[in-house]
Amino acid sequence: MTFDDVIESRVRALAEALVREGLEAVSIADGEIEIELSRSPSEPNASPASATEDAAGPGPEYDVLTSDVVGRVRFLRPPVTAGSAIGADRELAFVEALGIRNPVRSRVAGRVAVVYVEEGQAVDYGAPLFAIDRSRV
Repeated sequence: MTFDDVIESRVRALAEALVREGLEAVSIADGEIEIELSRSPSEPNASPASATEDAAGPGPEYDVLTSDVVGRVRFLRPPVTAGSAIGADRELAFVEALGIRNPVRSRVAGRVAVVYVEEGQAVDYGAPLFAIDRSRV
């Protein structure tokens, strides 16, 4: 069984089960192959877009910044908070991975709508970190 076969037959199915069932971690072991997947716990109503769409139709446009690596979040001083006005290409925080600082930069100007993480929190690849409201500059 090749690596691609393992990904296709097992990892995707595990990832789908992880999301579908709302689990934080799942693992399987079969002979020489052992797979464990986990995700960072998230708040059930942390999606800013769904909350505004339910209340008043289509909401503002959000730019969600996600982690490019697995590591620990470190905020710059002073840390940004929800409601903070930010400019385009501003460094908001960094994800520390293997002692390397991987900056998290805003791509657009606006206001921070949601801060999904806390100082020192471990994050996975693709985990949401910040949501920027582009309509409120």
